[in-house]
This record gives sequence, C-alpha cells and structure tokens, in this order.
Amino acid sequence: MSAGQGPLAWLPHSIAEASLTGEDVDPAQAWSHLMSRLESAAEIVHNDQVTRNRIDLAAGMRHLLVLLAAGIDEALRFDADPILSVQRTSTDDIVSWGMECPDCLYTRAALRGGESYRLFGNRGTARYVGLQTMNGIASTANELVDELDIDKDGNFEVILSAAQHDGNWMRIDGDHPTLTVRHFFYDWDTEQPSSLQIERVGPPVAAEKPTVALDASVPRQLVALGDFVHDNLQFFLQFGGAPPANGFLPPIDRTAMGAAAENKPVIGRWELAPDEALILEVEPPQGVYWSYSLGNPWWETIHYGRHQSSLNAHQAAVDSDGRVRVVLSERDPGIANWLDTAGYSNGAMILRCVRTETAPTPQVRLVSFDDLGSELPADTTRITPDERSAVLERRRRAVHERFRV
Repeated sequence: MSAGQGPLAWLPHSIAEASLTGEDVDPAQAWSHLMSRLESAAEIVHNDQVTRNRIDLAAGMRHLLVLLAAGIDEALRFDADPILSVQRTSTDDIVSWGMECPDCLYTRAALRGGESYRLFGNRGTARYVGLQTMNGIASTANELVDELDIDKDGNFEVILSAAQHDGNWMRIDGDHPTLTVRHFFYDWDTEQPSSLQIERVGPPVAAEKPTVALDASVPRQLVALGDFVHDNLQFFLQFGGAPPANGFLPPIDRTAMGAAAENKPVIGRWELAPDEALILEVEPPQGVYWSYSLGNPWWETIHYGRHQSSLNAHQAAVDSDGRVRVVLSERDPGIANWLDTAGYSNGAMILRCVRTETAPTPQVRLVSFDDLGSELPADTTRITPDERSAVLERRRRAVHERFRV
C-alpha cells in the first residue's frame, strides 16, 4: 500500500497530494494501515534512545497526538479547489512539530500552477516579515517585505507568477505552489502581524474546477495520514540526532527542507541531568533577527508561553563585555537569561539568525548547577522569583493573544 508513502511522506501536504493523485485503496485496508503505522510509531517512542524519563515518554505519546492533529486537520480541510486566502497554518503553540520558531506567526496560501496572483496589504509592525513561495518542500523565491517597494505607511503589493513581472515580483513554480508568510516578533506585547489579501489576476488557466470523489480521497488520506505520523516522527529523530551532545553543527542552508533562504539556523542538541546546567556563550550577531529556542526530544518547541524556553535579541540581557550568556537547566537559577528544559532529559537547541552579518556557533560549557555562581560573570543579570513570575505571565498572555481566534 503506497498511497501516501514516498520521500516526502513526513510532510503534512503529502496527505493533500495523496488525495489528488494516490492509488485507489480499499477503505477497510486503509484504516488498518493507519492503525498499523500508529502502533509502529508508538513502539518507536517507547524504544528510542531519547526516551530517558517519564516526561520524555509522556511527551512522545502526546507528540503522536500532535502529529495526528496536524494530519487530520490537513485531511479534513483539504479542498481540491481551495478558496484563495492567506490564513494561519495548523502549527501554533499547541500543535508543534519540527521546532517552529517561538517568535513566529506562520501564515500560508495554497495556489494553483500556471495562475498569477496579486498579494497586497499592510506590513504590520513585526520585527521581520518574510515571504516565501514553495514548490512542495523546495523553496522557489524568498523576499523580505522591507526590501520590496513599500510606502511610508507599510502598504505594498507583489505579483506572484511564473513569468517575470515589473515591480515587486516573486516566482512560483509547480502544479500546487504555496505562499508562506513568516512574522518574527521581538516585542511580543506590542508588535502586530501583517494584514494581507491575495487575489488571482489574469484569465484562469483551467476552465474546469478539479474534483475528487469522497470514496477515493478518504482512503488515500488515511494511508497518507499513517505514513505522515510515522515518517515525521522518524525524520526528526534522525535529523535531531546529528548534532553532538551539548554541541552545535555549523550553520547550513536548509532551503531544501523548507527553510527561508535568509534564515541561517545553528542547530544543536542538549543532554542534561537534573543537577547539571549548560552555559551557551556567543557574541550576538548583528542584523535583522536572532533568537535562541529549546525543544524536547521529539523536536517540539518547548511551550514558550508556559516556560521561558526561548529568548530573542529584545528579551535577552547582554553582559558588560558585549556577550550573551544563557543557562539551560531544569531548575530556575535566578539568571535572567534562563532557558527552561521543563523536566525533559534531552532535546534540540537552535540559534536562529535571519539576515545577520554572522551566524556564530555558540561556545558551550557543561557545569554543575550548584557551580553556576562561580561560572558566570559577577555582573550577570539576575532575577527574583516574583520578577520571573511576572515575565512568565507576560509571555503567557502574549502567546495567547498571538494565536487567539
């Protein structure tokens, strides 16, 4: 059975593509395939070496629900002829996979190959607004809104088409191209996302609207859903296992797997016992945007509304020598630049650098939690329990506001 299998089965859009072009599958066999793939995924969660305590295991079980939710949303909302709009993706602070950015609001629009479109509206006030057209998982074009022709009030328009166009233009390619809009916020309390609309321009390429019979699409979706949950789990376990323990890989171009071209992530992996702490030290890069974020063993970003699991350049304290030092630990060390591991034993860590002069690899030191006082500069910014509670409350409210319906 192969309606959903393939090299990109770990992506949720494989479920939509299977609906359109997959093989005919018996519905009962498709359901059995879904159950089999879920059972196999559960065995991976139980047996993988990243599962080291009860929290790791419980999060892995919950992560299967997250992947199911993302995949089911893709299946139920599938429309062979979607209404054209720029709308939020299913990834938010609850449905988290692939280490999405804690500072980001992601929106997207599904397009049709061969058509031309006009994207227009207001930039908003987010620190960074990036546009990306994609053909499947591969990036076709990337633009920062601030580098387009834009008026003094933040209004702009851009043409999306296969053929080059005068003025603001982005190329689209493929049968089912998509547009992704990324809003990265520095000040969570004040910055606002863009307000964008999209419309088709020119004559339609296809006179007939595509249709897919329910008895054909649903079995294909079930097969593809099972493959997505299983393969997404495996993909990020393998991807996340590449960096050394308590170390980073050099920054590399991730556009082949959907990253924006201007984003140079420095990806690492942390492993800590309850009595240990990790100190990350870096000279902060100069440019549009940078941030740290932590993930759990399953490449979910640790919930950034409930935990201080991320810090961006606006939030992080800079030491008197111009360097930024952050502390990863399970317990609150009373340091302003704390990244909370939330009881997990291991996970991912990312320094994101967007249009910065450098993408530095942080220096890493594993220390005893009790020795932090002597391992950090004397003038390191510290914080009281009451101040931490106030920071966390502001984070909680800001994240709720960002994703509220």
